[in-house]
Amino acid sequence: MRATLYARYSTDRQSESSIEDQLRVCRQLSDRHGFEVVSQFHDAAISGGTAHRPGYQAMLAAARTRSMDVIIAEDASRLWRNSAEQAQRLAELRDLGIHVVTHDLDTRQESAVLMGAITGAMAEHYRQEIGRRTRRGLEGLARQAKPTGGRAYGYRVCDGQREIDPEQAEIVREIFGRYAAGWSAIRIVADLNSRGIPSPGSTWNRTRGRRRGWMASAISGNPEEGIGILNNDLYRGDIVWNRCRWIRSAVDGKKRRRVLNARSQWVVHHDERLRIVPEDLWLAVRGRQSDRSALIGERVRRGLSKSSAKSVGRQPRYLFSGLLKCRCCGSNYVIAGAKHYACASYVNGKACSNSVRVRRDAVEEALLTGIRDELLSAESVREACRRVRLRLLQMATSAVPIERIRKAEAEVANLTEALATGALRASPALAARFEAAERQLSELRARESRASTPAPSTLLPNIANRYRRLARDLAHSLQKADVDRARIELGRLLGPIKVEPGDTEIRLYNEQGRLEAALLRAVGSDTTASFCGSGGPLRYFQTVGGGRLAAALAARSSPR
Repeated sequence: MRATLYARYSTDRQSESSIEDQLRVCRQLSDRHGFEVVSQFHDAAISGGTAHRPGYQAMLAAARTRSMDVIIAEDASRLWRNSAEQAQRLAELRDLGIHVVTHDLDTRQESAVLMGAITGAMAEHYRQEIGRRTRRGLEGLARQAKPTGGRAYGYRVCDGQREIDPEQAEIVREIFGRYAAGWSAIRIVADLNSRGIPSPGSTWNRTRGRRRGWMASAISGNPEEGIGILNNDLYRGDIVWNRCRWIRSAVDGKKRRRVLNARSQWVVHHDERLRIVPEDLWLAVRGRQSDRSALIGERVRRGLSKSSAKSVGRQPRYLFSGLLKCRCCGSNYVIAGAKHYACASYVNGKACSNSVRVRRDAVEEALLTGIRDELLSAESVREACRRVRLRLLQMATSAVPIERIRKAEAEVANLTEALATGALRASPALAARFEAAERQLSELRARESRASTPAPSTLLPNIANRYRRLARDLAHSLQKADVDRARIELGRLLGPIKVEPGDTEIRLYNEQGRLEAALLRAVGSDTTASFCGSGGPLRYFQTVGGGRLAAALAARSSPR
């Protein structure tokens, strides 16, 4: 039988000679069973809890071509330390007619299914037990205020003890000071990178995800999980262990998710010797983070997405700010001057060749026309009237039952009489009950007053005309209501809108094919063109059946 050998060891702390030792044992197994070795595969410093191993995957690919009859390993744990992966692969190999032979497993035997399940469970349990014992040892060190590993920018390790690195500590204080003074994380990292300050991980021996230069996430991080320079309690002298834990995937041990532990499980001790940031500066940063969090929360409550709400600068003032994209370079079209949109890359440094500007009012008129036509359709008007009347009817029929008000009045009257006779003076419980009864009666009467709404027909006798008036002046209505909410709804309806300049016209369209608009280009002696959105006749057409909106705008040409 043709045999393939496989060897693996888990971490980079193990000797590379482990591979050769395992392959020697595999050859001895092959000789004992009379197999012919035709190939061999191995993986170094990779856990058996994941299937993402180059040698392992190459071996499986070879097995699927039936280039071997048996796979030999020192023991089953070299192949798998994940019972889910083991069961699936053993079933596949059985279908392929390929056996697995190790010191503790031989799939040629009748008991192979039972032994495979047992050895797989034992291998996975052993891996979990290693993690538990490691965590137990780290907790013991943490409770003795001893180092538990890990690196933090601003510190270095000497003779097994953490000490402050003066040069890095100065950068940490600078970061805190600038953030407290109002600098954003992006502005801080841009300054650090321009000065060539080495980033925290620039000299660390990382095996994945290594990037040069500072990143904003290294500064701001996650305050709740203590991630990021601004959130590291060590800078105020607090050493925290067990704030979070990693939980490995049951299917693939290489995948993990971070879980925040309860504060009661944290192990914390203070060492003033390790303080880098003064307490007043630390509290100033916390205060700014709290203010920013409250602002983001308020914006989310208003309807913004969380990612949009994090932009805490001046919010866009116009409906299509951030929705228009340059077709040439992909940058946003931003307000340039008082009345025009222009490519941000061209405006900020001429990084794009698109110098064309477009009138803001012309863009709004062209893009909103199709939406306005849909809103003014007979079906939309009927639906709007139906919803308004339904809402008013709900308000009118939500009156408080008169029995509840009479019952509350009777209870207040009885308690009032008891108060007059002095019965409540020695009873705090009855006094509290009296106060609650009065409060309930007041709320019921207020609800009854609000609920006494006239019939919808008398309150809004001309709902349809009111609705049409708002729809015809759509741009003004949206601006007056809430620009942020309006932009969100327009973004959901239309998506990103590409701006594509041509020789005689500009085309505005979205990739979903739901909207397309064309504006005639008015070119003067200046190399920058503009678009006129007023002073000329407007012609619009709409194809409702195909779900495609199209608009064409013709305007008088005049130089800018």
